[in-house]
Amino acid sequence: MQIGRKDVVWNFAATIMRVASGILLLPLALHILTNKEYGLWTIYVTIGGLATLLDFGFVNSFARNITYIFSGVKELKPEGYNAVSEGDITIDYGLLKSVILAMKRYYGIMAVVFLIVFSIVSPFYLTSLLKDYGGNKTEIWISWFAYGVLVAYQLFTYYYNSLLTGRGQVKRVQQIIIIGQTCRISTAIILLLLGYGIISLVVAQFVSDIVNRMLCYNSFYNKEIKFNLQTSAKVKVSEVMKIMTPNALKIGFMTMGGLLNSRMIVLISSLYLPLDTIGVYGSTMQMLVLITSLGGLWFGTYYPKITLHRVKDDIVQIKRMYLKAKFSMVMVFIVCGAGLIFVGPDLITLIRSNTKLLPSMMIFILLIVTFLETNHNLAAQMLLTKNEVPFAKASIISGLASVGLLYLFLRFTSIGIWGMIIAPGIAQIFYQNWKWPYMVIKDLNIKFKDYFTSAFTTIKQL
Repeated sequence: MQIGRKDVVWNFAATIMRVASGILLLPLALHILTNKEYGLWTIYVTIGGLATLLDFGFVNSFARNITYIFSGVKELKPEGYNAVSEGDITIDYGLLKSVILAMKRYYGIMAVVFLIVFSIVSPFYLTSLLKDYGGNKTEIWISWFAYGVLVAYQLFTYYYNSLLTGRGQVKRVQQIIIIGQTCRISTAIILLLLGYGIISLVVAQFVSDIVNRMLCYNSFYNKEIKFNLQTSAKVKVSEVMKIMTPNALKIGFMTMGGLLNSRMIVLISSLYLPLDTIGVYGSTMQMLVLITSLGGLWFGTYYPKITLHRVKDDIVQIKRMYLKAKFSMVMVFIVCGAGLIFVGPDLITLIRSNTKLLPSMMIFILLIVTFLETNHNLAAQMLLTKNEVPFAKASIISGLASVGLLYLFLRFTSIGIWGMIIAPGIAQIFYQNWKWPYMVIKDLNIKFKDYFTSAFTTIKQL
């Protein structure tokens, strides 16, 4: 598995493309759409995020086990892993075939489940949202159900990127992301300028996803892979799912907790706060998502290689890469966070946006909450390389606590949008923010001086 600086460069380019997508589309969307329309779009995106709950952690389980297979593992386990000797790189195509078939079946079922639930809930929820909406309601209904079909398609093909990432083809994944984002940007700009409103953003995302999935499929299934898969005997799908399910469910609870901390915040708040307020929060959070993506760029690029080092029991390399990822994340949050606070409001004013950013103090607190969450998520991903999931229960408890606190803030106080910011922060700081980083420190035997040594080495290599 060859992952190096070229992969980092391409990952950076893909992340910059996501940033460019925000830089190019966000101002135009904020300028053309009303603040209520942008608030609705924030809710659309939240629905899409919540739909990933149906994955229930299987995407991580599938991707990790794909990496194990391409690293030479011949037997998958419900928990833990079988170490592989340094020279063993043969691939068990029968095992690979079985995992892929399990992925196809699982995500097909999840897509159908989402469509059924979405169709039942939509008339009640959207009617409630639009009761005071003065715009074109027909357009919103069309875009809403189109977005539902889009999310179902995303679920059905959710595992495509995991195939390439698990195989270590990080550079190819990033190249595909760049192509997909280019399609999204160009489609959205054209349709927005033609006056199609919120439907423009839905169609643009549809075009991007279709292009992305087609390229991922064609890149993974080359002649060698197709031939070996066709000629290999598969294990029963039920056996694969039996192996995947224990840890996948634990990861699912972790994912559910994370989404309760983020996505449910928006859905619940939309019942108490005006759509234009939700739009302000949404525009600010989009900037935070971009910063988080940049902060996790180095770690995300090398994660398959970290997993490879884990099955080879190379703790020295794992420790080195984890510390480097931490340093990269800290620097991104400091530099980009400062830029968002001091430059962001002026840029929003410059483009004459209908939707503003949150005040500077709110952005500062939101940055701290987001950094702490990103930091403990990075540590959690490190623990996952051991095929162990110790954080499932804590994650769901934290998510429920976040939702409960938000309800109390909105129902019984007048702090408004502050509740959206501090509820998840309070819920996570008492346990998750420190527990998983501490476990990684113990697992890798990290000393205080190691942070400075890693930072100095990283700066020297620049």
